[in-house]
Amino acid sequence: MKNQKSYQYHELLPLIRKGDQRAFVVLYDLFTPDLIAFIAKKVASSEAAEDILHDLFMSVWKNREMIEQIESLPAYLFSSSRYLILAHYRKNLKLKVSSLEFDELELEDETVAIEDKLYYRYIIDIVAKEVENLPEKCREVFKLSRDFYMSNKAIALQLNISESTVEKHINKALKHLRAATSHLFHFTLFF
Repeated sequence: MKNQKSYQYHELLPLIRKGDQRAFVVLYDLFTPDLIAFIAKKVASSEAAEDILHDLFMSVWKNREMIEQIESLPAYLFSSSRYLILAHYRKNLKLKVSSLEFDELELEDETVAIEDKLYYRYIIDIVAKEVENLPEKCREVFKLSRDFYMSNKAIALQLNISESTVEKHINKALKHLRAATSHLFHFTLFF
């Protein structure tokens, strides 16, 4: 292998696609300084930044067969790191909220009855359960779209599927969720 500094990242891509771990390490070393600086500015701890960087490159390695299809690897890496940063914050927010006891929740808003809040929580739990019951690929696409706020194009690129397939999975998931929760929303209109 040539001297690491003489490699441009585009020269590494065919090697990485073929599973060359040394080329992947060179790519990692090439992009890590800029990526870690970018991520560290967005998260509270250096450990979290390292975890996000690790997850990012694990995703790149996992999807290495399509790496040469990426038009701009730096743009892809920074865009993906943004999604992972958002996911990091969403995960931490969920952990903080789920660790609270119900009586610790702010129930000071007297305009909303406790029964309504319980019903809302019940609906959220049902939706979460139904999402887990979706077929694996459909669930994965739906979560990337809704939990990680990824665009259809980004999902298609990450999963190596077409954008129309992404749209079909999202529509299928929404249709399933509407059907599974339709009994929860009966409204009677009085005129």
